[in-house]
Amino acid sequence: MKLQIKRLISQIILFFSANLGYPRYPGLKTGFCYPFFYCQACPAATSACPLRSLEQSVDKGSFAWRLFLYPLLIIGFLGVLTGRAVCSWACPIGLLQRCTGRVARKLKKTSIAQKLGKHKAEKYLRYTKYFLLIGLVFVTAYLIGFIFTDICPVGFLTGTIPVLLLNPGKFVPNYFFPVALVIFILFIILIFLIERGWCRYFCPIGALLGPFNKISFLHISVDTKECTHCNVCSYECPMGIDVPNMHRDPECILCGKCVSACPQNNITFKRR
Repeated sequence: MKLQIKRLISQIILFFSANLGYPRYPGLKTGFCYPFFYCQACPAATSACPLRSLEQSVDKGSFAWRLFLYPLLIIGFLGVLTGRAVCSWACPIGLLQRCTGRVARKLKKTSIAQKLGKHKAEKYLRYTKYFLLIGLVFVTAYLIGFIFTDICPVGFLTGTIPVLLLNPGKFVPNYFFPVALVIFILFIILIFLIERGWCRYFCPIGALLGPFNKISFLHISVDTKECTHCNVCSYECPMGIDVPNMHRDPECILCGKCVSACPQNNITFKRR
């Protein structure tokens, strides 16, 4: 079975397993944290968002070490084993961006998308997700209270919209609803304009998992001695990475598209 078909099957299975809580199995919701990005406010969600738990752990100056360590240990365990593979093999938002990726690739040929992708500031924009993680998930939650999960576009997509559809006329928007709506619209524009745009620039879960690529047991290895630098792998990479020159890049989501694309089979998954 081709690698990308295996990845698609994995994504679909994880998507359905994340949505078993409603309506047939309402008792399936637990206190377990997803190891990927998905909102616990979704009526069908089976588990909690790790970011919500992290926000609660430092809410308004308090510190609940169990809520703090629990999601970090889950993410850390998977990070040590597989690095950032969760982003491309499990996360439902990764599956969504896989669907929008073809449109983004076509738009990539337009002048606006090309300028965005090749601009020298692009590599610095990728650090935005780390600032979001520290600033909105930890600092603002500690000083003010929940903010990120109130304006999160993933929460709006998987939580707010389903609740609105299931309870028309009964939904009462909070103070942040207009801001969340604008951010959600920008999120949709982003993932259609730039392939894996959310993963590249804004995903806090990606920021948590990325550094584990440096030490993970599973990683992607390039045989640089045999590489002919045809750059087919870099063209296929949804994260816009210079694959022949990468070494355990934190941006790599281990999707394996470069592995499948290499005409010389010089790129492989390796287990350390």
